[in-house]
Amino acid sequence: MPPEPPSPNLNTLLLVPALALAALACGAVMARHTAVAVAASGTLFLVPIVFRLLTRSWYRGLVVRGVGLFVLGFQVPLWVLGFCAGAHIGCEPGKCFGLITLGALLGPIVGVLFTVVYWLVGRPPA
Repeated sequence: MPPEPPSPNLNTLLLVPALALAALACGAVMARHTAVAVAASGTLFLVPIVFRLLTRSWYRGLVVRGVGLFVLGFQVPLWVLGFCAGAHIGCEPGKCFGLITLGALLGPIVGVLFTVVYWLVGRPPA
């Protein structure tokens, strides 16, 4: 019986689309197509993250803990910028509503970052 060929490493499978996106981003920068360069660079940043999330082993409780971290991460910009508004750091007294609005806009983004980072590095409890 012939030996089985070795299975391809998942990281080497990721190398081809990453190199293609990097080449596209470089070509777009040289051609001065800013929108294409930004889109290719953003996709190049997201491809390994999405790939890792799709190929990782999931265990019970990982999603629930990730949602909990989303709620926690959602609150961090609100707390920090709310404190800055209350202490009048970065704004004039009576005109700090912009900081609170900025905290509300950044909340979902930071929450998603907390969740994704946990899902990328989270280990099952011992």
